[in-house]
Amino acid sequence: MIKEAIEKIISLGEVGERLINGRMYSVGGGQISGIWPPKAETLVINTLTGILDYGPEKGTMVHIVDHKTVQVIDEQYSDAWLTRSVHLKAVHESPVFRFGEFYDVENFIIAMQSMFVQDDTTALILKVVGNVKDEGVSNFSDDGVTQKVTAKTGISIVGSVAVPNPVTLRPYRTFMEIDQPASTFVFRMKGGQGEQPKCALFEADGRMWRLEAIKTIKEWLKYKLPNEIPIIA
Repeated sequence: MIKEAIEKIISLGEVGERLINGRMYSVGGGQISGIWPPKAETLVINTLTGILDYGPEKGTMVHIVDHKTVQVIDEQYSDAWLTRSVHLKAVHESPVFRFGEFYDVENFIIAMQSMFVQDDTTALILKVVGNVKDEGVSNFSDDGVTQKVTAKTGISIVGSVAVPNPVTLRPYRTFMEIDQPASTFVFRMKGGQGEQPKCALFEADGRMWRLEAIKTIKEWLKYKLPNEIPIIA
């Protein structure tokens, strides 16, 4: 019946607005399109704390979209088009380590120190990488604080340091208010004569850390927000 009504209106070539089955449509030029009610622009923030500051009220719920996106939306449909208003969206933003991609030694050291929670494992990896000799161009020993340079040929590591594989690390990948989820990575180095040595980390946990991050976000919000605010993850 709705289809017949729409086809009838179009065939008449009328211009204007029509209410069909509780929904408003714009008609003109042989076409018909829905008219959605106006909505306020979504407020975008970058922290979970901002959700608490906003103060979700009864009638809204918190939707954890993924490990880096959380939004406050209407609990019920808000109009005849069965849509929900998104009042607030929290989006985590920070530099992310490029897993599966080889870095030169200097940039790898910087990334390890700035994009990961520091612990014994990061210290061990830095100890290995910081003593790599790039002999095709130069020899250097770099522990992230001081650097010494000499000249030779080939690629080698000063001393012998065993690095277990896979390694368990906690990169900064979700909101800073919660503990960063740990996951496993395969650490690899490569380089040959006349080449700069390079280092890489490859993900080895099937990205299960994302589920852990979502679970931790939900627990954090559940503890902080009033009990009457539903949290969907």
